[in-house]
Order: sequence, then C-alpha cells, then structure tokens
Amino acid sequence: MTEKELRKLGRHDLLELLVEQSREAARLDAALQEKEEEFRKASEGNERLKEKLNEKDELIEKLKGRLDQKDAEMAQRAAGIEETMERLKARLDEKDACMAEEATRMEETFGRLKEKLNDKDALIETLRSRLDSREAKIEALEAEAARLRSEGWKELQESNLPAELLTRLKALM
Repeated sequence: MTEKELRKLGRHDLLELLVEQSREAARLDAALQEKEEEFRKASEGNERLKEKLNEKDELIEKLKGRLDQKDAEMAQRAAGIEETMERLKARLDEKDACMAEEATRMEETFGRLKEKLNDKDALIETLRSRLDSREAKIEALEAEAARLRSEGWKELQESNLPAELLTRLKALM
C-alpha cells in the first residue's frame, strides 16, 4: 500500500490494518515459540542420549577392565600350570587334560565377553546414528525459525508502514 493510499485511509481502517499486522506478528511469534520449544525438547533428548552414551562408555571401560583382569588371571594360571608340569612330569597326562578344560572355559568366557563388547559397540553405533539424526532435525528447526523471523520482518518492511510503527513492531518481534 502506498503512502498516499495510507493517508486516504480513515482512522478506523488504519487501526484495522495495525490490528491485523499485530495479529500476524503474534501468530509469527507463537510459531517461533513453538519451534523454540521443539528445539528445547530435541536438545533435552540429545542430552539424555549423551548421558546414556556416557553410561555405555563407562560400562565398556568396566568390561575392558574385567577383560584385562581375565587376561592377567590367564597369564598367572598358565605360569602356575607350567611350574606344575615341570615338578610333576609323572602326572603330565592328567595335567594336560586339566589345561585343555581350563583353556576351553577361558575361551568360552573370552567369547562371551567379546560378544558383550560387540553388542555394546553395535548399541553405541545405533545411538550415534540417532544422535546424528536428531542433530540434523535441530539444524532444520533452527533454519526454519530463522526463515520465519526473516520473512515476517521483510513483510512488515515491505508494507511501507511509517518508520515509528516499524520500530515499535520490531520491538515486539
């Protein structure tokens, strides 16, 4: 609307125009607040995922410690078995059978621990992909919020409203 047309409008029409623009500004503000709330919720979800990921990392570290402990135990047992074999060569066949059973149990234990570790790694990868997906959604929401702010302001500027009115509207946004 041109300045001449604005001057020709009556007080009632100008007030209606201002009310309509105020409503539009309020609607845009409400949409922005909604997007900001979605962003906040997504951020909170990300924080929870980060906490869970940290917990999984701690669990993995504990499992690594247990695996190191089992390795140390295996080394100690192997040393003890070697000493026993040297001292008791007469019982070699009996000790060989015991060692074979012990090695099988250790391999089973090691296999179970390795499976658990692989499961945790798969879970970590799943959580990372979910985190990446949420970060992409957050970026999209931020871009949309910026676009909405920019479009609303551009529409107001293009409406050829008086500078004083634009200043007051900008303060509302």
